[in-house]
Amino acid sequence: MASSTLNSVFRTPDQSLDKTNPPELALNHLPTIFVPDHVDLLYVQKCLADRHTNFVPVNASFDAELHLKKRRNRFLVLEKDHFVHCSLDYEPIKFSYTSRNAVMSHMWEGGYFANISDTNYVNVDGLWQLERLPVLLFVFGRDADTLKSSYLVDDNTISEFCEADVATDMARLAAVAQSKMQCVSHFFVVNRGKEYWAVNITDPSNSYAFGPTTKTRVISRLANGSATIQDLIDEGQPLVEVGPRTNQSPGFKLRDCNGEEVVEGEQFALQIVSGRGEDDDSEDPLERHDMYEGKDWVNIFSSPYRPGMIPLVYGGMDYGAHFGMAVVNSIVHLTFDGHFLQIGGDDEMNRLIVQPSVPLKHKAIQIGYSSDGNIILRAWETDNHIVCEWLKASSGYIGVEDAMDVVHGVEPMKLRLVKVKSHVTI
Repeated sequence: MASSTLNSVFRTPDQSLDKTNPPELALNHLPTIFVPDHVDLLYVQKCLADRHTNFVPVNASFDAELHLKKRRNRFLVLEKDHFVHCSLDYEPIKFSYTSRNAVMSHMWEGGYFANISDTNYVNVDGLWQLERLPVLLFVFGRDADTLKSSYLVDDNTISEFCEADVATDMARLAAVAQSKMQCVSHFFVVNRGKEYWAVNITDPSNSYAFGPTTKTRVISRLANGSATIQDLIDEGQPLVEVGPRTNQSPGFKLRDCNGEEVVEGEQFALQIVSGRGEDDDSEDPLERHDMYEGKDWVNIFSSPYRPGMIPLVYGGMDYGAHFGMAVVNSIVHLTFDGHFLQIGGDDEMNRLIVQPSVPLKHKAIQIGYSSDGNIILRAWETDNHIVCEWLKASSGYIGVEDAMDVVHGVEPMKLRLVKVKSHVTI
């Protein structure tokens, strides 16, 4: 296909390419997809992960096996009715296009498919695909670059990009959704900024609005059939009593689970005791070597495979990161390795992140206490709590909820601060 068409639809490298022997690509460690001349990208369903991918045109003489031997990297090759995952260490794997976004998201995170039969993929007529069909996601055009396809619920999606005059025309979008044969047939999702709608394909007037914090739970329940849109509407009653907004007083003291004051230079772990987390009833968990075992903790994720990645705060099992505190202008801040915990922007989907500088007011975290003595975090000078939404058994999204998410029953994250004593082995 013409290179101008390729550039207008998908992201391509800036340099001129030899289609017979394309160079090794090391553009921000992005996955690479080779597009043979006989494949027209206009007929390839778009995906969120396309925004983080290099598409490279090649001609019919391109030899994938030879390229692997020379370049020693992983890549995909598109064909008319499937695509191929190529790796030097494993045989090529043929996938159905229904799972392209999931495969690419996995590659973007540095993953590979060594034992494809041990994953959630099934083989249908010689092509591997996820057990469930993907969800159709309509994305308001200007928001496309802020979405991150690495989030669990975003992986199994196919995407369409819409503009302002279309984004609220649910009937028009439903007609497009009905034409998609290889995605779930009972609902689709519309995203504009931080607002999401799940829409009934056959009755577009039946829709359910939700926010980014509950996105995983809502879409997963609809996709696996455990809830309908009407079920979610019926369940949408206030389940959490939100206390009045309060700011730190000048004499605010950060205290551990035993009521002892925490001072600068001390380290501590943060146990998540809300949601599925359970409080620890032992007399002194600090004296045990297994103080982290079987509990949910606040952790930090930073990948060495993604240079420049902003460290993310997340919930995890069996291990807790060591945090500290710092007082700046009479305000108590949580720190990690000398850097400050704060609220990320739209690019981080309002997750908690770690940055070297003291947070600005709109990114600062308000520390307070619940009536039961546990720590609760909020966005500064707002009623928006920090929550932990468990995406899967071992990982939880920690970020700012909004008023919409409170109505839908997201419980504010409660934390138990446990000092780390020097003689305890972790």
